[in-house]
Amino acid sequence: MKIKNFTDFNSEKVLYVFDFDDTLAESPSFEDIALKYINEDLTVAKLVDDMLKSIGATKKEIIPENGRLFILDKTGKYPENRNWKRKGERLYLLTPDIFCKMEESLPSKTKELVDFYKQVENKCIVTARPESLRIRFDKLLKELDIPKPNYGLHMCPDGRKNAGMWKGEKIAELATKYQFNKVVFFDDNPRYIKKAKRRVSEIMPNLKLTTIKVN
Repeated sequence: MKIKNFTDFNSEKVLYVFDFDDTLAESPSFEDIALKYINEDLTVAKLVDDMLKSIGATKKEIIPENGRLFILDKTGKYPENRNWKRKGERLYLLTPDIFCKMEESLPSKTKELVDFYKQVENKCIVTARPESLRIRFDKLLKELDIPKPNYGLHMCPDGRKNAGMWKGEKIAELATKYQFNKVVFFDDNPRYIKKAKRRVSEIMPNLKLTTIKVN
């Protein structure tokens, strides 16, 4: 990600759209916290226990790999449900919706991109964090010394599925409302980027949208 390639956009009317988690701030993943609990004890314990109980498994069966947690289930002993997704002989533990509302899921430090965020003039934050978390999120921005964006903090409606598509709709809405012909969108999630681009192209095919995958 070479931010310097986009600094010349400051001379044009460009809207910079920033995701939040793992884009502007380093956020702990559910898998990281769950793995610590498997070996130790955290307040997320009950959440993990309930997810294991839902299929009749134990934490001793959990295997970590590349940031994912799964159970090796060659015989198909355990059922799929909203917390578990099967891929071949593996049953993957999914991040529960409630996790993004837990205090443990909130970041405690920012990423390098925040420096660029502070420099650009026209900016907004479009995050998949739920709207019901807004009061806590406003406080979090102050704690992390992240200035409120002049084009708003936009949070996903509670219960809304497919956050990537929602982000695309929000980008198109903002570009239309404030008459931006160019948008630069930063996000760490390639699935969200792909879905957002598709949705923007459906709503505003003439919008010049540049997407940046944040590492």
